[in-house]
Amino acid sequence: MIDIIRKFAGTNAIEFTFHARDKMYVRGIKSADVKQTLLKGEIIEEYLDDKPYPSFLLCAKFDEKYLHVVCAVAWEQVFIITAYYPDENIWLNPRKRK
Repeated sequence: MIDIIRKFAGTNAIEFTFHARDKMYVRGIKSADVKQTLLKGEIIEEYLDDKPYPSFLLCAKFDEKYLHVVCAVAWEQVFIITAYYPDENIWLNPRKRK
């Protein structure tokens, strides 16, 4: 699945939901960093039963900070659901929940 996500990101077949844009603005997350997470990050969780499309949590490191991006993979594009910096109260490390 990561190859498909990277393919869509590489061709700019990325759609940001209103929720994602709103949260990114509040959290100071750039769309370029989200795209780089899709291109270079790793899938750390899969939500295959999500509707209407399966979704995935990706993790990548930028400027000594980790970024999480939740995306859903549709037929011809990736939908960005949300992006956030992992909270150490929830995450044991950037790739594993407590």
